[in-house]
Amino acid sequence: MDKKIYTENKYIWLLSSLAIFLLLTPFKAADIPGCEFLSSVAFSCILGTAIYTCRKDKHYLLISLVLSFPAVISYWAHSNHVYYSPEILLISGSLFYTFYIFIITREIFKFESSIYNKLAASLCNYLMIGITFTYLYTLIELKNPNSFLFPETISSLPVNREQGLPNMFDLLYHSFVTLSTLGYGDIQPRSNLSRMLCITEALIGQIYLVVIVAGIVSSAKDNELHPKAHQ
Repeated sequence: MDKKIYTENKYIWLLSSLAIFLLLTPFKAADIPGCEFLSSVAFSCILGTAIYTCRKDKHYLLISLVLSFPAVISYWAHSNHVYYSPEILLISGSLFYTFYIFIITREIFKFESSIYNKLAASLCNYLMIGITFTYLYTLIELKNPNSFLFPETISSLPVNREQGLPNMFDLLYHSFVTLSTLGYGDIQPRSNLSRMLCITEALIGQIYLVVIVAGIVSSAKDNELHPKAHQ
């Protein structure tokens, strides 16, 4: 029974893990005690759910295991201040999230589940798109400093003290501002590569909301949203 409950609500559990992971990000970046460990646990839960999702397909399961291993090891190493190359964390993390976005998108149109679980899967994808671009932005800033223009006050904030990852929290903020096309303009891309990534993320954000989320809602059965009306 417990296995059935988890299977039917796996994307709701994933959404909860992602929400906790994102909520802990500013506290982790400010090196507040305990938040690094909790963030690592939430990240591990995300990877565990990914592996469980791919369990029925041996090829996807193998790819998921290969991608998740360096991602989780590098994340725990970084959280425990065993600082290996930050590039490993950023590249493995972005590859893992990209693969898992593909898996969830494939399943959204395929699995038989409640509309609420499908919406949870869509929200998971949206959040993971934002996190993936955060990793890519941070990697660009790490390898090519000054690819982004930050306000002068940002460099002195406590949330930018995370070792080895330049302005990662601010780039997380910038990523979701770009994904949702809010366009505050306080953080600006300066290099050609960073500008192209920002354009790509903004386009993905708009297309994703229109095509996937709106499509799921419009195609949902009336008896799933209003079961009493069909009794």
